[in-house]
Amino acid sequence: MQKNTFILILALSLTLLIVLPVGAEAQDVWQEAKAEGVQFRAVGNEPGWLVEIREDQRIKFVNNYGDLELKAPVDDLWIGPVGEDKIYYVENDAIQFQVVVMKKDYQDSMSGERLPYQVRVVFPNKSYVGGGKLLVETEE
Repeated sequence: MQKNTFILILALSLTLLIVLPVGAEAQDVWQEAKAEGVQFRAVGNEPGWLVEIREDQRIKFVNNYGDLELKAPVDDLWIGPVGEDKIYYVENDAIQFQVVVMKKDYQDSMSGERLPYQVRVVFPNKSYVGGGKLLVETEE
């Protein structure tokens, strides 16, 4: 009887691990970012990175699963003819990089999630490619 109970508990535990999808957890991250005022968010892999653009035109870039975090104001912004493609420029004494946002479908190479924007974060000696989505509609 104890053996059957143990097997039942083990089976239920494994079922819970399978039933609680990582996608639901990931969705919470997107909603949490939106609640914190993030207008646009993008993620990428190898190493894990993310970029958040806030309504006040500030960028946060987190790289290597959180080992590096940069926060900076946007110094310049290029908006494409249709208004969906954008390049955010950060150029100051400490750091230079661009965040290129293109309205082009992107499929995450690890999770398989489809995102409506392809994003490239470009530093002078390294670039990162991933996908993102608009969290808050903006008035242009």
